[in-house]
Amino acid sequence: MCAPKDSAIVECFHTQWHVSHHYIRELVDNDELLMDMLWTWLPRYKGPGLLLYRGENIDRLECGKIGTAWSTKEETAQMFARGLNATGKGGVVVKTTAPADAIIAGPSAHSIYMGEHEYTVDVRRLGPISRTNCYPPSH
Repeated sequence: MCAPKDSAIVECFHTQWHVSHHYIRELVDNDELLMDMLWTWLPRYKGPGLLLYRGENIDRLECGKIGTAWSTKEETAQMFARGLNATGKGGVVVKTTAPADAIIAGPSAHSIYMGEHEYTVDVRRLGPISRTNCYPPSH
């Protein structure tokens, strides 16, 4: 996989990833390939391991198809678990202590501006993930 040669392209993709990752994931339809690509195209995270939260869809969680967008803010996870990801059986907040080598990229400027503080995580490298709050379907 070829990495972008221009840092401006990397930053542009980083922003677009945070804006559209649900759609990009759906279009690619291969989480393994997508995570490999993200290691190449996103700016590499340089920091410690972190306690992270994710608002996930219960159906996807039970199928082992956990998404890559995680936040240091539990409120952000709750927002997604109650809203966008509360389909089918509903939404759930999950948490994990992500080692630094599982975190692909930190939040983009857009993610910080939105108050979401989303980190892109390679879920294949995570240890235990625990459930906290569950929410009924919202739509």
